[in-house]
Amino acid sequence: MKKSLREQNRELFHKLWAHCEKNDFTDEYLQLLIEFWQLLPENETEGNIFYALYAKAHKNYQVALEYALKAYAKRKINWTLWCILRDCYYALGNIELAAIFAAKADKFYNEPVTLNIPKNRLASAMDALSLGMGRGIYAPTAYTRMRYTPQGMKGDRAIFAGEFLPNFSNNGEYRLFSAAYVETELQDDKGKLLDFIKDNGEMSFISGGDFTYDLIKVADKGQKCLVNVNEAPVIVGLVGKNVHQQVDFSSQGGSAISYLGKWANSFFRLEETTEISSQEGLLCTAPILLKHSAKRCKAVINVLLDGLCWRAIQDKKYEMVPNLLRFFQQGVIFNNHYSVSEYTYPSLATIETGLYPYNSQIFNDKAYHTLNVEYKSISERMHELGYYCVNIMGDSAGSYNGTMRGYDRLIVNCCGGTPLHIGVERTINHLDAFSETDQFIFLHVGNSHLWSAHNYQLPLNTQTKLNIWQRSLKEEEEKTSVHLEKRDIYLHWNQEGIKACDTHMARLFQYIREHYAEDEYLLTVYSDHGSPIYGNSPHLLSEYQNSAAFMMRGRNVPQLGFVDELTSAVDIYPALGRCLGFEAVNIDGNLPIALGGTERDYVVSMSMYPPTPYAICVRTKEHECQAITTGCLDEDGRTDLTGMNIDIFQRPDGEKMESHELRAYFEHIIQQETKAIDNCGTQWPNMREARLAWFEEESKHGK
Repeated sequence: MKKSLREQNRELFHKLWAHCEKNDFTDEYLQLLIEFWQLLPENETEGNIFYALYAKAHKNYQVALEYALKAYAKRKINWTLWCILRDCYYALGNIELAAIFAAKADKFYNEPVTLNIPKNRLASAMDALSLGMGRGIYAPTAYTRMRYTPQGMKGDRAIFAGEFLPNFSNNGEYRLFSAAYVETELQDDKGKLLDFIKDNGEMSFISGGDFTYDLIKVADKGQKCLVNVNEAPVIVGLVGKNVHQQVDFSSQGGSAISYLGKWANSFFRLEETTEISSQEGLLCTAPILLKHSAKRCKAVINVLLDGLCWRAIQDKKYEMVPNLLRFFQQGVIFNNHYSVSEYTYPSLATIETGLYPYNSQIFNDKAYHTLNVEYKSISERMHELGYYCVNIMGDSAGSYNGTMRGYDRLIVNCCGGTPLHIGVERTINHLDAFSETDQFIFLHVGNSHLWSAHNYQLPLNTQTKLNIWQRSLKEEEEKTSVHLEKRDIYLHWNQEGIKACDTHMARLFQYIREHYAEDEYLLTVYSDHGSPIYGNSPHLLSEYQNSAAFMMRGRNVPQLGFVDELTSAVDIYPALGRCLGFEAVNIDGNLPIALGGTERDYVVSMSMYPPTPYAICVRTKEHECQAITTGCLDEDGRTDLTGMNIDIFQRPDGEKMESHELRAYFEHIIQQETKAIDNCGTQWPNMREARLAWFEEESKHGK
């Protein structure tokens, strides 16, 4: 953008803001707003916020809400916008949504919550405040569980347990209930333990010591419900409300009694219409129909091997993954695949939605908000097709932000206690248990993910095979995983984790080959990012950090083996859509040419991590362009893109290139791919003033 145009835009923006500060919403303000709207298409969202302020000032709350929601659909984090939404929802009687936005303004910008909440809405309002004060991760942990006490509102770390997860964007009958995962053990013990720890701040801070939760969609049916069985038997899940809860079953065939564990789910097979009753109440899943459809696969399995660096595997001539190689050479192995983000939270959302982080608005895990309803996640698409959808193992990322909302059940650990050998066992047990219906299973494991050795227990063989000098942390500062350096300790740990992934996946491969024909299943294995430890690159978005795995085999997948086309994490969504028959629309992904689509010219990776600088990497087959801003990213995911530092390198040797033609080519791509990132001179003054330390100091440092 030309400097003169940016300055003109900045001037208009600040004139409008000056009117807002004086509460001067006159015809002059409207004329300025029209000029601002017409100057740049990128001003749409800011313009909608300014018009919402105008309508609110004139007490036209319905119109103000309409324009605020238009802005919120594209910009989830904005102090002024939150205040508009808070005031409009409150004026229109929606106390709960008003409370969510009031809590966000308090948490991020220290604007106190001053809502007058009626007594009959206190409980739901406290849940809403808890969400707003919370984060986008760690479900069912409440970062700040708000409660009303005789001394006023009080907030402490806690766990939503033995209750429905608060959700004010879903009015459906079946909602996620936070239970304990119980499998072949005493029914009541885990529920008792969860009850014991749920309000203990220290225990909830560590997520119950990596407690395994069963987030399962159920409906409160009261004391009785009738389950109709027509074309085929069904399975229903029942979650106990209390210890050793008795449940009665009655049908034409007779009557039966069973018992439920406290906050534990149990499944029951019903072969005829049955009345279920319990004096203590029933929490019941939707019936799972035990019937296959020729339009569906019997089993669709997505496996996320967190942090598995594909370039490191290529460097070792694939010797670490013989089983993966042998299995997927009869499908497709995308050998030139890259993540969009450098760490899991935004990368998982990118895969699940096919959207870049600036479009999904899922990049800042400090903020609670949910994916727009018009964006359908993979699990929602699968649910629409009639699959029984289960997240069999995961770290709970996506439970709050809506990217996992299509799953009927999520078995999760907040802190990432997700070893593959346990995940494979759960998957095989689940495939067998529900073999009479069509299943979609997501398995997210952490064997290949690295953490700082300062606070993470090393694998046993790394502890014993490396000497104390190789393990010494004397010269190493504690860092996040994206900044770990190349050291023997991390190389050994990571490579052993990759080998373990390959070993344990072999068992799943064997089960699939023995139980399904090629067109009866689809298995997709991918990673969300790589690892920096193999290169020590000065660039955050290095080859090793972004090189990721992506491979498919099964229904509608051609047997091509290795393919060299460039693919991106956003392409996993349309690839699954083509193979399984769901629409891949309203997304950023591209269908790979190997599956009948078109070949990409380039792939984009980006880092959106407030308050560090925004970074973007554009890769073609021959070149790599690394660009980074001089200033830091604001909470809203925008920054000033003028004066970006840009370097271009030859691939794969990394030789720096000086070419006007190449620079012009990459600058054009960056301009197109960062329109939603560039603030065009419209950085909100109140937000900047609340983050002076960021803009003056933190932009000089990394994460």
